[in-house]
Amino acid sequence: AHARTPVLHAVSLVVPAAQVTVLTGPSGAGKTTIADLILGLHQPDAGQVLLDGVPLREIDLASWRSLVGYVPQELVLFHDSIFANVALGDPRIGEGEVQHALEVAGAWDFVRKLPQGMRTHAGESGAKLSGGERQRVALARALVSRPRLLILDEVTSALDPDTEWQICRGIRELAGEMAVLAITHRPAFLEIAD
Repeated sequence: AHARTPVLHAVSLVVPAAQVTVLTGPSGAGKTTIADLILGLHQPDAGQVLLDGVPLREIDLASWRSLVGYVPQELVLFHDSIFANVALGDPRIGEGEVQHALEVAGAWDFVRKLPQGMRTHAGESGAKLSGGERQRVALARALVSRPRLLILDEVTSALDPDTEWQICRGIRELAGEMAVLAITHRPAFLEIAD
């Protein structure tokens, strides 16, 4: 077996509730690894991840993950309506919740103008939507279940500055309801960070 190179060493950070925390730095610095540790996708070799003071290894991971909204860099939209892409088959989520999530994600303006609104088909892998539109639908998907923690991994990389700023404003307003952890190298997020 080959020796493993540590990705993170002697890192300590707090992501406070109801605030926006921004992790920034060059590619390969370990930003996404921190998100994976928080989600319990990796276990640290040393040290621990605490949720409100409780070690993550003592917490049911499925329950914890159900409280996290995660918007990955490589987002996937399904060959289905925008509504279905946001609600993901959850019977508790209706059109009102989907519309609210689309509004907060800055997507409602373009969705309501589509031929069938949120019932419009997104196309194969979201092909009928622009990169920025797909990103906003993916953000709405993460928001619709009203998570306690929202993790954004380079979510505005495909966006023009105006759209990016609109989304940052929306995220800033959300911070009262949830903790936000944004992983990014974009300066717009530094302006909304606590």
